[in-house]
Amino acid sequence: MHGLRWIADGEYADHRLAGDGPLGEIGNAVHYLVGDPVRQTFDDFVALGRALRENGRMPVMRPLLEVAGLRLLQWQAAPRALVSHEVVPFRPHRGVLLIVEEPTDGRPDRWLEWLHAEHYPALLAVPGTAGAWTFGPTNAWDPLPADGGPTRSTSPSSISTTTRWPRRRPWRRLSKNAGDQPPCARCSPGRCGP
Repeated sequence: MHGLRWIADGEYADHRLAGDGPLGEIGNAVHYLVGDPVRQTFDDFVALGRALRENGRMPVMRPLLEVAGLRLLQWQAAPRALVSHEVVPFRPHRGVLLIVEEPTDGRPDRWLEWLHAEHYPALLAVPGTAGAWTFGPTNAWDPLPADGGPTRSTSPSSISTTTRWPRRRPWRRLSKNAGDQPPCARCSPGRCGP
């Protein structure tokens, strides 16, 4: 298991590209990568959390927006990152640009194709972007490790992302019932083709 927590406080909230409604209140995001045996690892993790809480060792809990066990659908690295896509979250970085979205017109096939064929290549070409990971299947959480720090990377990255959303656009609540769709026509879960 590998865990990271990213906190957006102080000036970071002013650099958000979008995030009204419930997502506008996000102050931190926690990211755990869990390997096999996933079920046993998860059960042990929950038991440890319970024991820590019962013994007064758990930090103050903030309100939760969503807790989900999402699978990794696609991952890519920018060539200048000098690491493979599997290594992107583990390499030193200054922060992430977290994109939380889902398609609004039914099945995600066309949207995921667009992410793969157009959006990710454009985003990975922005200086300061090290890589992109997509989690799902019904909602995508895209942490983009940033070499230049989140506030420096947000401005150039916004060139690639503002075509998707005007600044401060309200978000639609994420659905948890869209089913387990494959990531896109070229990709199988966990592997994204060229």
